[in-house]
Amino acid sequence: MDLKLWIEQYNAGKDVPLNLTTAQQDLHGLHLLEAIEAHEAWIERLESTLRGKNPEEYDPAVVGVDHLCKLGKWLYSDGLCLDKYPEYEVVKNAHARFHQCAGDILQNHRKGYLMEAISALRHELIDLSKEVKVALVSLLDKVQTN
Repeated sequence: MDLKLWIEQYNAGKDVPLNLTTAQQDLHGLHLLEAIEAHEAWIERLESTLRGKNPEEYDPAVVGVDHLCKLGKWLYSDGLCLDKYPEYEVVKNAHARFHQCAGDILQNHRKGYLMEAISALRHELIDLSKEVKVALVSLLDKVQTN
């Protein structure tokens, strides 16, 4: 199965295996499936926090910054060697928008706008997460074909 078809099905909620070895998923130190799963797990923790079910506190100013998470650290260090590819810039921009949205969601939550925060998480943030995943797959595909 080609990578773009895989991520399309994965984003649609289908349980499809990624038929790539660990080595084939490597983007200069970033493991594709681990990065995707980490993004999804973080969104789940954020929603639990918004609902008061996660004792972890998130600072909107920190969450809104795109270079502190694992993917962000990679983008600004080991991943920089891929900046010659336009797909790298797409990943970087989508990831920055994802973090800005997450920070805004937390700000709204702190102001007491719980329903708006949950709605933004389930719509805008999920859509931005999908953009990040598609962009990562496109970057991996580009790197593998060059």
